[in-house]
Amino acid sequence: MSKKQQAQKNLELSVSLADFIAKHPKLSKIVISGASVVPFSMSDEKLNKENDKLVEELLEEGKKVVKAQETKNHITPWQFSQVSV
Repeated sequence: MSKKQQAQKNLELSVSLADFIAKHPKLSKIVISGASVVPFSMSDEKLNKENDKLVEELLEEGKKVVKAQETKNHITPWQFSQVSV
């Protein structure tokens, strides 16, 4: 997968993620404040593999990272987990 394809797919996922965060503003203050948020698809394993590499790169740069995992649950369509070295 090219970096361009990865960026495009991440952008598409980010739209859904942004909608969720807009509806739950407290979440952004508690979970993702000051972090690089990397979206993970519920179905695109190739993208997820590339995003795992992105997470590692961000950690190597000393950045705080939060994984946003897309779920099949309509009530909580995203799960968040902070990543550490």
